[in-house]
Amino acid sequence: MKRYILSAIGIVVVLISLYGSFDSYRNSHLSTNIENGSYEKCFNDSNLKNFTYRSWSGGDQLAVRFVDSGNKACFAPRFPSIEVTSPRVTHWIHIVSTNGSAQLTGKHSSFGSNVRGWQFVDVGSQNHRDNGIPFYSVNTAFRDNPAWSVAPHVTLDWVGTVFGLSEQDGVLYPVGGLSWGFTLQQWTLEPKAILPKVVDKEAWLAVMDDLVKEYPNYKFSRHSTRT
Repeated sequence: MKRYILSAIGIVVVLISLYGSFDSYRNSHLSTNIENGSYEKCFNDSNLKNFTYRSWSGGDQLAVRFVDSGNKACFAPRFPSIEVTSPRVTHWIHIVSTNGSAQLTGKHSSFGSNVRGWQFVDVGSQNHRDNGIPFYSVNTAFRDNPAWSVAPHVTLDWVGTVFGLSEQDGVLYPVGGLSWGFTLQQWTLEPKAILPKVVDKEAWLAVMDDLVKEYPNYKFSRHSTRT
């Protein structure tokens, strides 16, 4: 009996060691390049994909550049990188849903009342979070290249929905929206990209009431941008 107990303990020790080794190796494999990363170099990639989508009003376009797996020059190599541009857009709101661990500091502001997983407004910076600013960026372009980690035995799902808004007379009108993201399967080394796709206006209407509650200093419209 003693021999069996010792054997079982030995097996457990080996498994724990293998688990820790895989976790350390994957974290190193997916290490970030925050200090030296460059979107310009990140999108200078032979695997770059280009998409063009119509806005909800039909009169504008959303131009998308997308890399499934970022190169070494990206902020987060091996994670997908995206750029969305539109001359009509003045503000971008990015809402992310994930089963990853909630982060109580940084550029992630918890949002809404969903029970399963974690949904947050990706506000772009700690300063935006501290000052109740909901926007990821304020210009004609949205760019992101996220890096996330999770325990090796857990599959990480990360889906972002980016909404382009046009400010007119202090009111933010929705121009269009896209979803994108990645999945990092358990016991795998690299994430698999989720290609960008258009979301319909119902996606905006589904979050707008929560945005109004969370950010009362801003006026969000249910209607598409005025012409």
